[in-house]
Amino acid sequence: MTTMLRTKAHEKEISLRYLFLAALFWILTLAWVVVIFHLSNQNADESSELSHIILNLINELFNKDIQDDTVLRMMAHSSEFALLTLLSYVALSSTNKISNRTSYAESPVKLMRSDNEMNIIFTLWFSVINAIVDEYHQLFVTGRDGTILDVLIDLIGIVVVLILIRVIFTLYLKTKGRTEIVYT
Repeated sequence: MTTMLRTKAHEKEISLRYLFLAALFWILTLAWVVVIFHLSNQNADESSELSHIILNLINELFNKDIQDDTVLRMMAHSSEFALLTLLSYVALSSTNKISNRTSYAESPVKLMRSDNEMNIIFTLWFSVINAIVDEYHQLFVTGRDGTILDVLIDLIGIVVVLILIRVIFTLYLKTKGRTEIVYT
């Protein structure tokens, strides 16, 4: 009886749970892309004012007297793309699990070794393209400039999150006594 229920669940055409998660996380991902666009659309004065407000808040909270906001700006760049990476990974991973018939596992052509590897590569691609477009957009905003250095700073946040995802995924499988399904 239990085997029959598992077989029926495995044959299910669409997983409503993953459909809901995919929709939710794609909405959150796109909303975060809009937030990033909005922050990049601020002119130099608005951007500096926001940095100083946050720097003053940090100074008050930690009883410091930091005046230079360079590190804060670098951390903000890296963090906003780290969050984008996390959101887009969960969105893509959930999308891949909506249906057994349309998942990457059922694709006749396997360019990646596993589902998780495919999710990581496409998330990397999505996040890096957004970082490049973000910097390009800043070239057209008064007082702002788009730099390769900022894309590299964004890339730090992206790569750190993807490494954490890979490590957590591996540890999760080990705690469950499973191994990753690898396509040959």
